[in-house]
Amino acid sequence: MGGGKAQVSAELIIVIAALLAVALILVVQLQKTATEWSKKGTEIDKKLDSGVDKTLSAAGTQAEKKKAGSECTKNSECESGECGYDGTCS
Repeated sequence: MGGGKAQVSAELIIVIAALLAVALILVVQLQKTATEWSKKGTEIDKKLDSGVDKTLSAAGTQAEKKKAGSECTKNSECESGECGYDGTCS
């Protein structure tokens, strides 16, 4: 009767070893996938940063200062550097 316990234990060890092997394979595959997506994410970030930089630089060159009497909301919009309380450049 003692042989039956040993047999179950050996089978259990084999099943556990097989499950661990499958788990290890899955972990390795997930790591590879994560690395690939990380690289793609970095590439996308660089493209977005480049696009934002281009947009900001284009917006900065197109902004013209407003002349006296023009409507404004902040000082930086006016040639004089002063936006009055009435909402017009001085």
